[in-house]
Amino acid sequence: MVNTNKIVGQNVKKYIESKGIKHSWVMERTGIKKTAYYNFLKGEGNVEEYVAKINKLFRIKDPFFFYKADMEFKEKTFERSRSDSFMNHVALSFHGTVDEELKKGMHLFSEFVELIDVLKSVTNSENPRGQSIDYKR
Repeated sequence: MVNTNKIVGQNVKKYIESKGIKHSWVMERTGIKKTAYYNFLKGEGNVEEYVAKINKLFRIKDPFFFYKADMEFKEKTFERSRSDSFMNHVALSFHGTVDEELKKGMHLFSEFVELIDVLKSVTNSENPRGQSIDYKR
């Protein structure tokens, strides 16, 4: 006899790993406790409730998406650039929707940090001994 809950748990695990997302991130966003989450991935516990939360988080409309026995996900199928991935993770709210204003603000912040890194490396290369530089000459 095929255990449907076990298939669902395996499919959810493969899906999350194929997106390159950490399980801790999913637990935080869905509010599923660690023990219950890992039991869910084994097909145990309140599978229907947790599948609904996973579907909501990833905006999956088909409630039976994870119930298919022949699902396959390629490793890192949905891989994006590191900064895009970071921005999307930050911008996702606990309800699974993207806050565009926050996403724009985080992108601007990221560019600012990169600019500081560039300036710091340029300053260090001009001053390899760590001496203070007098810019008012």
